[in-house]
Amino acid sequence: MPICFRSEYSAAPSRDTNEFPVELRNAIQLLISANHILHYHGLVDAFGHISVRNPMFRNQYILASYNPGAPALVSSAEDFIDYYVSNSEPVFDDQPRGYSERYIHGEIYSRFPHVQCVVHSHSEAVIPFMAARIAVKPVFHMAGFLGVNGPPVLDLSGAYPAMPSYTPDMLIKTPFLGQRLAQKFSHSGSNVSDSSVVLQDKHGFTSIGSNVQQAVYRAIYLQKNCKLLKDAMSLAGGSISKIGYLTQKEAEGCAKMNLMTQDKALRLWLREVAVNPLYRNEEGIPNDLPVGGMQDDA
Repeated sequence: MPICFRSEYSAAPSRDTNEFPVELRNAIQLLISANHILHYHGLVDAFGHISVRNPMFRNQYILASYNPGAPALVSSAEDFIDYYVSNSEPVFDDQPRGYSERYIHGEIYSRFPHVQCVVHSHSEAVIPFMAARIAVKPVFHMAGFLGVNGPPVLDLSGAYPAMPSYTPDMLIKTPFLGQRLAQKFSHSGSNVSDSSVVLQDKHGFTSIGSNVQQAVYRAIYLQKNCKLLKDAMSLAGGSISKIGYLTQKEAEGCAKMNLMTQDKALRLWLREVAVNPLYRNEEGIPNDLPVGGMQDDA
């Protein structure tokens, strides 16, 4: 089994998830269900991925292996690989084949210590806006996290001169390209992210979060916002100037509300995939998740 845990009392890593610390076991349960949620909501098909930082070892992250690979098909800890954040190389020997785009995850975790989850999607609702060179700005309260000006866009064409041997297939399959993506999350160049989402021209997008529910929420509601924006543009006769976006204060207020209520959405999403026979979670359904709500608003 790819994911193992080596305790301070044993020289050999354990492959029995029942022997894993509760934090690690819970993280794997939620990661499996999060893969299913992203598929259920059309964020991923056979392609796309989600990872979590290892809760026991912050210098490691957990990501699905290439086989079964498709997010809908992952079902147990055996379907995942533990990687080092520093170089995106497997922690343990004799691992199965991994994703070539794991550098998306490794370089974001390396740059931003507060990030605990990364989602990468090729959403067909999002990509057309980049192709049309139309900014993705928030048009409803559930997408305040996008910011009043919308997410930044990564254009890899500027990186090609530094990589003469690179085949421009748009994939983030080197540390250098992963770093280019990670840089887009911080306007100031610091190790604190300014953006929750980065759009990837001709490719898709990546969202980040301080936990799984936040990164998944941002991915799903970015896609919903794009669908609403497309409908609004259609009703406005294709005129962007007629669209009513959130104002600066509205975006800030809604972003705070989004943060406090995302747990409510996650509980629904977990149930949706739990009762769908396509999805299997052999590690168990996540329980005892934190409960937020607007009653905590000061």
